[in-house]
Amino acid sequence: MGKNVSGLRAVWIYPLLILFLVATIFAPAAAQKKNEKDKNAAAKVPDLVWPLPPEKPRIKYLGSLSSNEDVQPPKKKGWLKKLINEEEARRVIGMHRPSGIAVDSKDRIYVSDTNKGAVFVFDLRSKTLNFLGAGGRGKLANPYGIAIDKNDNVYVADTGLKRVNVYDSNWNLIATVAKSGDQQIATPAGVAIDEARGRLLIVDSRNHKIIACALDQMDNCTSFGKRGDGDNDFNFPSYVAVDKEGRIYVADTMNFCIKVFDKDFKFIKRIGEHGTAVGMFDRPRGVALDSEGHIYVVDTSFSNFQIFNFEAQLMLYVGSFGAEPGFFRLPSGIFIDKQNRIYISDQVNSRIQIFQFLGTN
Repeated sequence: MGKNVSGLRAVWIYPLLILFLVATIFAPAAAQKKNEKDKNAAAKVPDLVWPLPPEKPRIKYLGSLSSNEDVQPPKKKGWLKKLINEEEARRVIGMHRPSGIAVDSKDRIYVSDTNKGAVFVFDLRSKTLNFLGAGGRGKLANPYGIAIDKNDNVYVADTGLKRVNVYDSNWNLIATVAKSGDQQIATPAGVAIDEARGRLLIVDSRNHKIIACALDQMDNCTSFGKRGDGDNDFNFPSYVAVDKEGRIYVADTMNFCIKVFDKDFKFIKRIGEHGTAVGMFDRPRGVALDSEGHIYVVDTSFSNFQIFNFEAQLMLYVGSFGAEPGFFRLPSGIFIDKQNRIYISDQVNSRIQIFQFLGTN
């Protein structure tokens, strides 16, 4: 019996001893090689600018975000886990279908993911990824548009819940908006905050209208628009933006243009028309403005974003179909922060691409 026990011990001990020796000899070198590879990959952010030289660059590519690995440093793992299955030991939490984007006063990047049923919150300062609306009383179903006010209250339009959820700066649900007057919101899509006039703008896509609600009285709402192709009509609008003067920019997706209204909802102009030439649209969605008042429009079909001045003249376009940096597959939302960083939701590539507006001077 004693010999049998010794034999069994040998059966277990010798393989473990071999694994230990292999790990001791090879794991440090492999880990060092991997770390160097990761550092080199991180350092190799493509030096992409638009337009190409010799013209002066106006837009520069900064990088992308897609999962917790883009913000959180890798955790140290035991040599045995690395040796057996390193990939299995690593838990990657990535986006699937990003849509709306917003940035709060702490530079945290909020991205609504319609398929994951939550808002991803990337904190580049603390190198963490958190989630808003993933559970509890404020649980989301299909978040789409998102906006954040000066107090870091967060407004999330949910197409599945057919309402806008309002969260305070600590992410507690404090209000919901599900109606405009007596009419139920059918498909809340893009949202925007008009701080100067104290109101929230909501795109109700299937009701073909824009809803404006008072920030201090969320049940006090009015609306404008109906289905049609006239100046004051919409056909499945998707996103909305507001400039400093209170002018409202609506992506009228199936009328293939951006419509601009004044602060009193009076029509001002159209930007773009249906077509395949540069400066035209096929599926305009995200719309935003930089600090100089240029108008950025994401076109899902063209896999790009185009930049116009207020006179509706095309200044530049960026992107085409693909998966490389600066390329898109069904882009949707756009947000431009106070530093003129441009965030684009690249849906099928399951990522956010980030660019920098370099100015026109």
